[in-house]
Amino acid sequence: MRQNPVHLRVFGKEPERLDRRLRRFFDAVLPYIHGKGVLWGAYVDDRLIGVLGALPPRRCAPMSLDLLRMLPNLLMSPAVLVRLYRWLDTWRRNDLPGRHWHIGPLAVEPSHQGRGVGTRLLDHCFAHTTDAALYLETDTEYNVGFYGNLGFKVLRSVDVLGAPTWLMRRDAAEPTVAAAASPTPATSR
Repeated sequence: MRQNPVHLRVFGKEPERLDRRLRRFFDAVLPYIHGKGVLWGAYVDDRLIGVLGALPPRRCAPMSLDLLRMLPNLLMSPAVLVRLYRWLDTWRRNDLPGRHWHIGPLAVEPSHQGRGVGTRLLDHCFAHTTDAALYLETDTEYNVGFYGNLGFKVLRSVDVLGAPTWLMRRDAAEPTVAAAASPTPATSR
């Protein structure tokens, strides 16, 4: 997540400041996802190495009260707040119409990437979200292929603060084979 183009544009490129701002951002976003949707984790020896969030239909846009609860963590600097608003407003304006699960974030610790952790998290998600389409945004071209291999289709690309961002959809369907290796729900830890 540290090298995602949109994160770099919103939170800055200076490593220490970027890490601090990302922590504050996810300290606000992950509890929201946990409270309104589902948060799954992948673990190795009781250590979290991957996470996937999913917000159910009609729950992906935070209500005013939710935003107020998140605001203290989001107040980093006026410039960051403006960029954060522009990013999230672009996503809001381009949200998939109709019933859908909003997928994200999906993050895997760099030392465990390329080993099937993200695929297993998504397969577990597919097994539990068969009632509606799935929708996500990604700002890395590599991830477009990754998600495409799992049945997502690019709807369109939008510009977010100068970074191309692909909006993708996957129709509701049966889970894939890897779903048998179920990740642990983060809620049980």
